[in-house]
Amino acid sequence: MVMRVWATIFAWDFGRYVVAAGVAFLLVWVWGRERWRPRLIQRDYAASADIRREMTYSLGTALVFSLVGTGLRFGGKAGIFRIYDAVGERGWGYFAFSVVALVVLQDTYFYWTHRAMHHRWLFKRVHRVHHLSHNPSPWAAYAFAPGEALVQAAYVPLVALVLPVHTIALFVFLAFMMVRNVFGHLGVEMLPRGFTSSWLRFSTTTTHHALHHQRPSVNYGLYFTFWDRLMGTTHPRYEATFDEVASR
Repeated sequence: MVMRVWATIFAWDFGRYVVAAGVAFLLVWVWGRERWRPRLIQRDYAASADIRREMTYSLGTALVFSLVGTGLRFGGKAGIFRIYDAVGERGWGYFAFSVVALVVLQDTYFYWTHRAMHHRWLFKRVHRVHHLSHNPSPWAAYAFAPGEALVQAAYVPLVALVLPVHTIALFVFLAFMMVRNVFGHLGVEMLPRGFTSSWLRFSTTTTHHALHHQRPSVNYGLYFTFWDRLMGTTHPRYEATFDEVASR
């Protein structure tokens, strides 16, 4: 029983990574390789050896996520986590609220855990693997050492201890998380010039995270730039770099 549940969760977790990263890779890095080359944030696409390393570590991350997911599944049935199955129990309004709450809370969780992992001691032991990708590809979205994977996987169980979450709301959130993570590691800026000065400027871009891989002491945010702006950790040339790349 437990092994069957784990195998199902592992297949789904690794599958969403392969689908999201694979579609982005094929559309932008293979079929649109020359068309999008002017929009590269760094000088060239990542090397094949880097991509293989990213995929290998991502397999390990999927394993960690699936183990935590299995614990969440059985913990929910035992009443430890507040996971529910009937939408009517709380209504569609709460369903939508919970998805938004998961996104906003994760952005805060990610900023502070990510920033903490850049402490010298933690960086070497937990976060260094992800930064082996100085020029990341979409496959880097899940390229974590086991310790970092565990930190990121712990987010949902921690929230589910206090916030009731519908199983489908959780599915929607996890799909969104993967797509946005792949987008952050795309290596090619797809958004138009002026985006960072529009009302959407509080959303992170591919350039935002690419600059973090170039200069690890800035741009810690995941979905939004709120915390970076508030804490003074935005790359000083983020907007200028974005506009330069986006105008090519």
